[in-house]
Amino acid sequence: MSETRETNTSDREELEKMDLTNLMLDFLHGIRKLWWLIVLLTAGFALQAYFSVSSSYVPQYVASATTAVRTGLNSTSYVNAETAEQMAEVFPYILTSGVLQDVVAEDLGMDSVPGSISASAEQGTNFFTISVRAGDPQTAYDILQSGIRNYPGVARYVVGDTTLEVLDETGVPEDTGREITIRGSYRRGAVKGAALGLLILCAYVLTRRTVKSRKELKKHLNLEDFGSIPYVREKKRRKNKNKKDQALSLRNDRVPQGYLEAVRKLRIKVVKEMEEKGYQVLLITSSIPGEGKTTLAANLAISMAKQGKEVILVDCDPRNPSIAARLGETGTHPGLGNILRSKADPMSMLEEVAVSGGKLHVLYGGKGNDKDAKLLGTRPMKNMLEEFRAHADVVILDTAPAELLADASVLARWADAALYVVKYDQARIRRIRNGVQALSASGIDILGYVFNADRSSKSRGYGYGYGYGRYGSYGGYGRYSSSLRQGKGGDDSGRVVKD
Repeated sequence: MSETRETNTSDREELEKMDLTNLMLDFLHGIRKLWWLIVLLTAGFALQAYFSVSSSYVPQYVASATTAVRTGLNSTSYVNAETAEQMAEVFPYILTSGVLQDVVAEDLGMDSVPGSISASAEQGTNFFTISVRAGDPQTAYDILQSGIRNYPGVARYVVGDTTLEVLDETGVPEDTGREITIRGSYRRGAVKGAALGLLILCAYVLTRRTVKSRKELKKHLNLEDFGSIPYVREKKRRKNKNKKDQALSLRNDRVPQGYLEAVRKLRIKVVKEMEEKGYQVLLITSSIPGEGKTTLAANLAISMAKQGKEVILVDCDPRNPSIAARLGETGTHPGLGNILRSKADPMSMLEEVAVSGGKLHVLYGGKGNDKDAKLLGTRPMKNMLEEFRAHADVVILDTAPAELLADASVLARWADAALYVVKYDQARIRRIRNGVQALSASGIDILGYVFNADRSSKSRGYGYGYGYGRYGSYGGYGRYSSSLRQGKGGDDSGRVVKD
């Protein structure tokens, strides 16, 4: 019993340590991603405070004098520090009562004092400082001198007979303190902006639960890990350059060696699994757009073809056909919808892609059209894939995101297996779970997941002229009804996602 309790305690401590480490990594990642916002807010608030204070600033001149307090009975006898502090404590009361201000105003021949008077005692000494703030330098100095002369008389009945000996004074002030005031204002503004930026960063980190490692992904999905594809750093493209040389394709000699090796390892695992189970048609999807599934589908097809396989790659994303762009193909193509509606020979619509060692044929997509998505679950689509089976070793289907649309679930009834793509720090865990659940409900065999654009390793990635896309054409489309997700031999009770 005690051993079990100790084990549970140890596991809990390890889990807490992991969660704290992940949280710290999330904050570091958030800083790398939102540093510009923090800087922008800091600079923006500082500038706002600067212009606000400088435009509304009213000049104020401060005249002050440091005095030593001595008894009135003995001109050579200074009072102790306690008496000086007592005088400073009495000063606010005297100011509040208005007695000193009335005396000073009468002394200067004014109706009221056009400024403010304050006093303080230096702790542990008998030094007493009087300061006057006014809008005119000479007026501030005159009020100070009058205050020094009249203060002992006003305070006589509280602390006794005392006089103030001036040790140091500012004279007629020249500096309004404008620079100090404005400098303090924009510093305070900068602090406010930085604080707001950090609050936004905290909210971003605590609410954005995206996946940043294969280990973390394994905790949430009960699927086999098919490895990772390294991140390829985007570089600006040069004008008038061949698009085939810009595409992140295994046909391009400029692709980093690390990327080539990662795709090769993925191909070995996928081919082995499919051959053991007698599969031919592989569906590739992700949770949301921008996870690089199309690029991965194209390169996996090229890698298989290079090993002597006869491969057919089909662009099954009518809303956002992207295979042509990923392979650097610039021509016009009829697209999947036109082929299915016209009942044309699908084999005659395939275009061969030059690959050394094998054969790769591609059915490119045409212009984006959401209406063509309704044809994915029809008999012509099934017949086309059956014909492709007869002429190829492997058929790869690039589909729309499974969490965003029902296309992948509809196509799953004609496919044998699926490969799920998850990109580093792209989709929230909830969306990944929803996408896998939607796909698994069709009954298709999900071979596993591949972690794309992986930055979690010590490597900083590879430089290359390429970048993943954004949401693009998917933004305005909803789902089909859940009835479209009924697949072959499957039911909704299949458990794929961990709680």
